[in-house]
Amino acid sequence: MKRFDAVVRTAAPPRRQISTLAALAGVILLAFFFVPGALARTSVSTANVSRSFRRGFVAYWQSGSQDFPPQLETTVAFWFRFHLVKAGVSALLLAVTVALGVVLWRYFRQRPGGRSARLRRGLSCVPVGVLGLFALAALMANVQGAAAPFASLLPMLTTGGADGELAATLTQVRQQANAHPSSGHSPVLAFMVREFAVYHAVLATMAGVITCVLAGTGIMLWNRSRASANGQPKHAAKTGAAVSALWATIALVIAFSNAVNAANSPQALARLFAGNW
Repeated sequence: MKRFDAVVRTAAPPRRQISTLAALAGVILLAFFFVPGALARTSVSTANVSRSFRRGFVAYWQSGSQDFPPQLETTVAFWFRFHLVKAGVSALLLAVTVALGVVLWRYFRQRPGGRSARLRRGLSCVPVGVLGLFALAALMANVQGAAAPFASLLPMLTTGGADGELAATLTQVRQQANAHPSSGHSPVLAFMVREFAVYHAVLATMAGVITCVLAGTGIMLWNRSRASANGQPKHAAKTGAAVSALWATIALVIAFSNAVNAANSPQALARLFAGNW
């Protein structure tokens, strides 16, 4: 095993690893913006998805059935595929970014220096950290969108203005959403309430898992800082523990707010159609 590790280090020096991973992250980042739309596109695309969904939703509401009309089914299917591909690209980007961060950490740890050198190294890691947060947020958002594509399309109904049949339909939706759970509401509204609950529950679950991971990481780093006698590793571990605690708190807030919305999805849906999204 030691011989294998030595061969790997000789074949791929740290600087080459860093360059390769950085280039790969750049390629995947470009793919994130261009590939999902190209792969998922049919008669519906990112250019016309809002218009297609608005027309399909009017027909859906007027039908009074929980079965999607053909146009709406096509639109929701496109949105599901779009988010599914985007989630896959986001996961790949996150994996490469984490690998890049690990290589950078090991590379800098082997090169002790003064305060100015450590500052430069820390600043050089900032873009990697930002890219990692972007990839994680994108992964969560797109998993959420793939799990509940219809619900993730709903904000398109309340942005950009509405007139004609859509305006009349939204008025009826608002009235029934505000009166829920009174009897006589449309089966479509009942489906929307359930879908909206799933939409928020998925994000609450993911944020809860991330909260636990970050909290565990923070505790581990804090214990390591207390056990370390060396000044530089001790300071780095304390900083990592503080950052982990901060992001764990943010993730906990996200988890809690989405859990509340999932448990009270009729009220959350009413707020959406009232423009308080």
